[in-house]
Amino acid sequence: MKRIGAYIIDYGAIVLLGIWLARQETLLFAGFELLFVHLFLYPLCEWLFKGRTPGKCVFGLTVINGAGGPPTLVQALIRGFTRHVEVPLGIITIFIYTQSARCQRVGDMLSKTYVIPTKDLAQLRTAMQAAIR
Repeated sequence: MKRIGAYIIDYGAIVLLGIWLARQETLLFAGFELLFVHLFLYPLCEWLFKGRTPGKCVFGLTVINGAGGPPTLVQALIRGFTRHVEVPLGIITIFIYTQSARCQRVGDMLSKTYVIPTKDLAQLRTAMQAAIR
């Protein structure tokens, strides 16, 4: 449920930014800016803010890679682009997510990322450091 809430907040941010851009009279490529925001806002936020988007911040979630670090740009792009395929599939996406052993959507599986509660991140990193030693 937290992931759905985070998605709603993030999508709301995209809509608001899109409305603001649409009202600007100085747009160079009318409409292209809106497409760019729609396609790249999620991946850029996840990459630049170390696995966080505004919605994930509100709901206390973080995206990590398999080593416990923030997602790479390629991983964030894979997650972002697959989201545009998964969202229209709705119930199928939710079914795949609930049947996944690690509660991953297809974009997470393809990019080898995980969405975890931010409060668990410090514990995970400590455990991983201890395992390395």
